[in-house]
This record gives sequence, C-alpha cells and structure tokens, in this order.
Amino acid sequence: MLVAAKATILLAIISLVMGFLWANILAILELSRWRIVRWSVTLFVSIIRSLPELIVIFLIGLGLPYLFLEYEEIWPPQVIDLYFSILDSYGEYLFFGLGAFALSLIYASYASQTIRGALLAVPKEQWHSGAVLGLSKPATFFYIIMPQMWRHAFPGLSNQWLVLLKDTALVSLIGVHELMKETDYIYSATSDGFTWYTMAALIYLVISLVSQKLQDLLYNRITKYDHEPAK
Repeated sequence: MLVAAKATILLAIISLVMGFLWANILAILELSRWRIVRWSVTLFVSIIRSLPELIVIFLIGLGLPYLFLEYEEIWPPQVIDLYFSILDSYGEYLFFGLGAFALSLIYASYASQTIRGALLAVPKEQWHSGAVLGLSKPATFFYIIMPQMWRHAFPGLSNQWLVLLKDTALVSLIGVHELMKETDYIYSATSDGFTWYTMAALIYLVISLVSQKLQDLLYNRITKYDHEPAK
C-alpha cells in the first residue's frame, strides 16, 4: 500500500502543478479588458464547478479515448497505430495522465477564483508605485504585486490542495492505480473491508496532516514580516 500511497502523492503533485498553471491563466484572462474573453472564462469555470467531480473525471478519462476511437477515420493510420501501441505498452500511464489532467481542471476552476480575488485585493496604487520606481509592468507584478497576492491567496489555495489530495481517490474509477485502487484490490482478495479501508484512511490522514503542517510552515515564512514593528 505504501507504493500506491506514493502514486497518490505523485498524482496529487502533478495535478497541483498543472492546475496551478491553468488557474493563473484563467484568473488573468478573467480580468481581461475584452468582454468575450471574460465571458468565455467565466462560462468554462462555471461549467466545471457546477458538474460533479466524478462526471468531469469520466468525461476526460473515459470520454476522450472513446471520441478518439469513434472518429478514428479523421486520424492518419500512423496516429491510430501509435495510440494502440501506447495503450498496450503504457495504458496505465495514459489513464494516469488523463486522471491528472481532469483533477487539474477541477482544481484550476476553484483556485482561479482564489487567485483572481487575491489579485483584486491588492490596491491598484501598487502598480503606480512600481512605475514610480522605474519598474516595468512584469517587474512590478513579480516584485510588488505577486508577494502581496500570495499572502491573500495562500490560505484558500492550501484548502484546495487538501481537497485535491482527497479527490485523487476518484480517479481509481477510471483505472488509475493509486491508494484507493490498491485498497480495492486487497479487499477483493481478502474480503476484509474494515481493516484495509481503515489502513487507507489512516494513510490519507497522515498525508493530509503532514501537508497541513508544511503549509503552516510555508505560510508563516511568507507572512514572517507582516506583523513585525517597523524599525
């Protein structure tokens, strides 16, 4: 089960990295000056947030492979052969990637709103401060806006990471071999559901508690100088 637990952590980290990138892109686009861009992003985020997470995972993990094969006539034969070759040799990794992609979209739909709110919480005057200091807009964002944004966004993003960590159990239903899938296999072989699912629960608990502790340490470091008196 420890090997499966490592797979769960890896899946969560990959989903977090991808989701964080999507979230930043969505947050910035949602603040775009072009209305059509804002509306498109808002619609996308609303759809993902409105659907059950399991539906999103099924649509991506099971629906995309089906669509690929259903319309295989539009693909060159080499692409079809490559797909089946990958499926035969690396099928487990393919569904692992699809599961991570689905989780990243779910995470991004929530995290983007946290990041967007954090950006709006930074006073607009801070941009003028950067201009006064002779900084370009990218430099102003990196050195002045982003540190303040992180202070606002970190608590919400931390909670969403814990939700993402638990949501990794859902991708077991599309065949991804992580902690929950391994527990299902052991239960099928032993019929001892209480012992093995309790062990799985304890492993999830330990991972979550360690994550919370690391997040607290990081947040304290980020806000280290916030409440210190000026010298």
